[in-house]
Amino acid sequence: MALADERYCSVDLETTGLNVKKDEILSFASVPIRSSRIVVCDSYCTLIRPENYKLEAMKYHGISKTDLDGALPFSALADTILHSLDGILVGHSVEYDYRFLKRYFKKIGVKFKKDFIDINLVEKWLDQCCGKLGQTMPFEAIMKRYGLEADYRHNALADAFFAAQVFQMQMMRLEQLGIESARQLIKAVNRCTYAIW
Repeated sequence: MALADERYCSVDLETTGLNVKKDEILSFASVPIRSSRIVVCDSYCTLIRPENYKLEAMKYHGISKTDLDGALPFSALADTILHSLDGILVGHSVEYDYRFLKRYFKKIGVKFKKDFIDINLVEKWLDQCCGKLGQTMPFEAIMKRYGLEADYRHNALADAFFAAQVFQMQMMRLEQLGIESARQLIKAVNRCTYAIW
């Protein structure tokens, strides 16, 4: 299947911390990309009630304990979340989100396996193709490179939408460089690995 014709889903999580094995998901968002178009009307975002809230994490995502009062636990939202994850997952450092989701689905007996594409690694690969060093970049720097304003960050839906926009523009560059399919892209960017934990 052609790169632009593949189904993608831009995802982002807000969590109580960065420990994939112990921390909890507070917010989930997904933004579908179909035929290179961002389908905003089919986006999904929800708060998720954690077992233990960490006040110190609020400085990053702004989600207060009060905000989560009416939120449902992941188990009650799992079917809707799974349904929204249609296609290859896309995001900035998306392996982090993938590992959180995999752990959460495993806890409720659901096997979760998806391909994913990290826009950070895509950007690194694109840089290398242009003869640049190809370094990993903060999300804000990638957004700025594509002319996106980073005024509203660390909100799951906003970040998923920003990542979808970046990937949409990256796809145009990738096709010009001869990347014809998602499989070919995944294979290429897997050579640009880096540590995020």
